[in-house]
Amino acid sequence: MATDLFDRHGYHATGIDDIGEAAGITGPGVYRHFARKDDILMEVFDRIWLILRDSVDAARDLPPGEALDLMVRTHVRLVVDHRVATTLFLKELQSLPEEYRAKVRRNDAVYHDAWAQAIMGRNPRCTLGEARIVARSCFWAINAYDADAMSDRLSPTRAEEVLTSIAHGVLGVV
Repeated sequence: MATDLFDRHGYHATGIDDIGEAAGITGPGVYRHFARKDDILMEVFDRIWLILRDSVDAARDLPPGEALDLMVRTHVRLVVDHRVATTLFLKELQSLPEEYRAKVRRNDAVYHDAWAQAIMGRNPRCTLGEARIVARSCFWAINAYDADAMSDRLSPTRAEEVLTSIAHGVLGVV
């Protein structure tokens, strides 16, 4: 509920009373569940990280090609299935306290490094710098998906297929 409000009106324009009303409680009732509005957004971002972290953890024991396949599938599915949350992450991260943004930067480094290591494992001639560029380009390509902006909407399954194909195209550069 709160994520939809943040997406529709923006994080700063959405008040606690709006969130409470959407949840069927009073605005102050929200504070029984979250100490402040920031905590709601951080909870959304933490859930995104848990999904990505689980894919990184599972990929560690796989051969590089399989690891990349798993991480691509997970990232694509996250963007398709949780479009509002991922859009909020990309748009509203700067709205949160610096200590939380620092945590996100550390998590991003872990995620990017996992992709870079898998890319280099698949292509040993690839440098770390090249692998990081390819990984970041892959993220941008996947994250650019916006079902609401498309006049010809794809089914979630077809969107996943197209995005996975695009990601593998980017990964094939090196």
